[in-house]
Amino acid sequence: MSRPGSPPLSARAGARDHRVTWRAADYPCRIVVPHGPAGAEPLLVLSGGLQTRHSWARFERHVASRLPLVIPDLPPARTPGRAAQSLSWDDLTDAALHAVDQLHIRRFAVLGVSSGYPIGYRLAQRHPDRVTRLMLFGASPRPAPRLAELIGKGLHREADARSPHSAEDPSDRLRAARELVGVLTNTEAAERHLLIKAAGRVVLDQLAASAGDPLIRYVHDRGFLLLRDPLPPGGVRGVPSLVAVGEFDTATTVADNRAVAATISGATFIVMQNADHLLHMERDADFATLITLFLDGRPLGALQHCTIETLP
Repeated sequence: MSRPGSPPLSARAGARDHRVTWRAADYPCRIVVPHGPAGAEPLLVLSGGLQTRHSWARFERHVASRLPLVIPDLPPARTPGRAAQSLSWDDLTDAALHAVDQLHIRRFAVLGVSSGYPIGYRLAQRHPDRVTRLMLFGASPRPAPRLAELIGKGLHREADARSPHSAEDPSDRLRAARELVGVLTNTEAAERHLLIKAAGRVVLDQLAASAGDPLIRYVHDRGFLLLRDPLPPGGVRGVPSLVAVGEFDTATTVADNRAVAATISGATFIVMQNADHLLHMERDADFATLITLFLDGRPLGALQHCTIETLP
């Protein structure tokens, strides 16, 4: 339910932070409201692992003049030292819904990227009367073997970090950042495609510069939940949906994304050529164009460097 005194989304144009109080958590949510009439209903953006509300600057530049955005920094699924109190996918779905409720938003579109997809999927599955359109990028029924192995390694490192004799080594942080980026991105394709390489480099620099072990942070954020049924049974019906993936994505492969799309009635499935897992960074203009066309209900056939399928 909406919190008393919380202003409606349309109260003020521009970008601002809004604090969301949910259960015992208090987390920020970035609100972007166009100047003048909006061209669509608000878009709830559910980021992937280790991304924040500030990770969408390029996307904002393309769409903020016409599209209201709600970008929450959902609480991490696990708090250091309190693993027994971990949040579930259902908890995070409830937290995301709570953000739009506090802003008095009745109907909204959903964009779920990477580990944000299981939350977006559940929102559309459980609230088809409220979700106008669903867009998923980098979706998989289960983590790829290399990612699952890396998450397991992160869980072991988390246990080791609790030892009173453990001490952080900056070189270990950089090594973990490289390992994580090496699994989440296609390093072979990056050598042939400059935009893929540049996006991976940006993420690597951000992880290496942040505090703490990035692999443990990834596990805490949502990584360990990827081992626990990210794709719920039952499918999605009654919500126009789009699932898209980069052709070089090895973290969530084309086959993985197509398998998720096949559980959504009438979904449109798109493979973007010359792209990897970090689509919104590598191909930001094309990514924004795809989003706005789909939200407007316009044909996608004119999109360049994309193959399009409509599933049953």
